[in-house]
Amino acid sequence: MTEGGRQRRASYRLLIVTLWTTLLVLAVEAASGWASYSLSLLAASLHTLIDSFSTVLSLVAVSSPQRTLGREIWGHGRAEVVGTLILIASLGYFGVSLVWFALKQMDASVQGKVGPFPVDIPPQVIQLIFAMVVITLAVTLFSGYQARRLSSLALQLNTRHILQDAWLSFALLGGLLGIRRGYHWLDPILALALVALAVRSLVRVLNAQLPMLLKPTAIAPEAIAEIACQAQGVTRCTRILSRGMVGRQVWIELTLALHPDFMDQAQQIGEGIEGAIRNRYGPVRTQIWVEEATSPYSPLLDSSILRHSDGPPHDPNVDEG
Repeated sequence: MTEGGRQRRASYRLLIVTLWTTLLVLAVEAASGWASYSLSLLAASLHTLIDSFSTVLSLVAVSSPQRTLGREIWGHGRAEVVGTLILIASLGYFGVSLVWFALKQMDASVQGKVGPFPVDIPPQVIQLIFAMVVITLAVTLFSGYQARRLSSLALQLNTRHILQDAWLSFALLGGLLGIRRGYHWLDPILALALVALAVRSLVRVLNAQLPMLLKPTAIAPEAIAEIACQAQGVTRCTRILSRGMVGRQVWIELTLALHPDFMDQAQQIGEGIEGAIRNRYGPVRTQIWVEEATSPYSPLLDSSILRHSDGPPHDPNVDEG
């Protein structure tokens, strides 16, 4: 396994540990909030849900280099889009519901009545939440150290996001202690603040991490076509797509139309074009299709080649999900 492969695997394992940790915290906060009628704990679970989504995005980004090039080239897959929409819909529904109940709770407190959520925070809940905060911080700080050592952008972004909201965990603990002492009005106020901050947290995640899965065009198609058409036997170069960062890693897909006399040299021509692109733009991974200049393109042509510069041949008709 290459050094890059080992680094991706280490990052992937750390993100899996982080994901399971956040899911555990999410379950504890949601269950504790429901059992103790605490709106603030339920609102805190929204933040943990966003942390889990952030970790999933980082997992997708880390695993992308191990998949076929189509996902990197075409951008967001259906899974990322559907997941994002489901998360936004869920946060919208539960967020609006929490705001509504928090306002009713505050109104009841002002009138001196018992609200719809008579919050009761036992000491065991505070101790459990404190333990979850400590575990989360320990895992996150260790992941941050490993992210710097592994130079993993996805791991760094996920760690940074979780640490940016770490102060909310201590604010929540302080609020729970106040509620335990009888300041029940703190619960709806804290819930409103946490819901508002959850919106900011979600926007930050979408702006920082979704771009890792959808890059702008890295190299102008005309520049790639110019290089390809300089190769002997190439009559035209079409369907050119590129994603990535020039100088670090670029993924390229293109289709070559070869003169019939050069079809038996398709492999060598493709390697030559890839080498020319690499010499000009740095590290690249290519996915090259070949067709006869007089024949319509078909992915089933025997002369078609699908090759990666640092991976085994792949059947394009197999959907890797």
